[in-house]
Amino acid sequence: MVDPTMMREKLSSDMLYKIGIPSTSTNYVNVEVNGEDLGLYIVTNKIKSDFIKKYFNEKDTTNLYECKDDGTRFENNAIGEKCENLKEELNDNRDDIQAFNDAINNATSVKDIEKVIDVDQFLHSIAFEFLTISWDHFLGFSHNYFWYKRNDGKWIILLNDFDETFGQDYNYVLYIFYDKYDYDRTYIPAHDEINVPNVAIRDLDLDHKILKYLIHDDDTRFRKIVGEIVKKVFNPKVLIPRIDEIADLIRDDVANTRIVDETTGFPKGCFNTIGKNPNWNITHFDDCTNYVNWNSNNAIVVSFGLKYIIEERFKYICHTYGIDPETLELIEPRPKAAFWGIKNKYKTDYKGKDFFYDPLVRYTYPDLDKEDYMQEEYNADPEKNNKPTNYEYPLHSYDPGFVKPEPRELPPVAGTEEQNAVDPTPPEEKCWSEALGYSCCKTCHVYETDDSGDWGYEDDEWCGTPSFCSEVKCWSEKIGYPCCTSSCYVYDTDDSGDWGYEDDHWCGILEENCQN
Repeated sequence: MVDPTMMREKLSSDMLYKIGIPSTSTNYVNVEVNGEDLGLYIVTNKIKSDFIKKYFNEKDTTNLYECKDDGTRFENNAIGEKCENLKEELNDNRDDIQAFNDAINNATSVKDIEKVIDVDQFLHSIAFEFLTISWDHFLGFSHNYFWYKRNDGKWIILLNDFDETFGQDYNYVLYIFYDKYDYDRTYIPAHDEINVPNVAIRDLDLDHKILKYLIHDDDTRFRKIVGEIVKKVFNPKVLIPRIDEIADLIRDDVANTRIVDETTGFPKGCFNTIGKNPNWNITHFDDCTNYVNWNSNNAIVVSFGLKYIIEERFKYICHTYGIDPETLELIEPRPKAAFWGIKNKYKTDYKGKDFFYDPLVRYTYPDLDKEDYMQEEYNADPEKNNKPTNYEYPLHSYDPGFVKPEPRELPPVAGTEEQNAVDPTPPEEKCWSEALGYSCCKTCHVYETDDSGDWGYEDDEWCGTPSFCSEVKCWSEKIGYPCCTSSCYVYDTDDSGDWGYEDDHWCGILEENCQN
């Protein structure tokens, strides 16, 4: 639900397949139940006994453990205590998984780790997380993965659930939600100035001591694996045509799925009506499969354009790890590289009243070429420019002297009392519908109009459209689309008005902009 493109799961499983890492497979299916069209769904298999038999030729394994809970790490002994054997009857005997947890916690070298883990397989999985900026697996929140003990006695990690990859939802709010763990990420900037494609392994890894030995102390081995994956799959030459191919396959079905049911206020097939609804429509699909980014402050969801994140991430990886962007080969000897950081000097460009409180915000980074890391002079002196200039890296939590910082406060969700305090509008001016027993809408999306006024539908209830919506000149904004800014060519006409198409999305044509 959080991914407006419905592609991250598919791209991730395809990518893992290409680099030879066992993973779930992904496809699409249109679902109909008793004649009711529920729209497009993503369908995947599960990591279970048949999965192990297929990849490892072990029938009816007793050595597969699922780590569901966030914070399932070696350091807090949660792998030994919480990862569940797929055979429930074996969960009372935890000697094997506990011995594994103890062995990693007692390790003081790569050799110690190699005695119990297939390090190459593990680093390939970590490299996947790093390249796709996946914070929802081992590196970040430490869940959505399995441990499997092969017949040779080595443990391997198996990842699942990929909707939070390719930068999806990566922002400072994540670290506020999960401040119960020991680390310091208070330097992560807010998402109007964070440069997500430049996320370093130091930013993404939440101080797993195993990675001190496998990456941070010496990243030579990790660099070779990163280079291998970039050459095989993580580059624009491979991924962008694949995005276009998938978009051609599913776009019409996504458009059908995103139609909002007038009686429920939710899209087709949406059963999680308790969760926060980002209210994505087909415009968000079109934008986010390309180069435009969106915030849904309705649900604290941040989605980056896939092509934007891939192209900019590719530049960062090639620069930082010494990869020739044309040949995709590692440059040897490895060149020294100036530091490319995650905090921009120039903020996002967006349309709307408030970047953090408007229900939906479309934004871009128009000034990236002005940032220090893009300047030839800056990159020509890597000895001088070898660390962040507008923030500092704190100690790892396993370093002597580490002190856990005070957490930052969560931002208010769009439409809450906190937001209204920032942008107060007298209730009597907004909420004409309160006299009729209905609350005021948080957005301008109109579902019905009667003699009383324009009606929206939010939180499973009808609501009155605020009076400020009448001041919005762009008629198509009320139904989830921006107005055209440069085009007056009419591609389609319906009861709402004339429709244009620009920047890879539909837009409403405003007549007064097309007089000349």
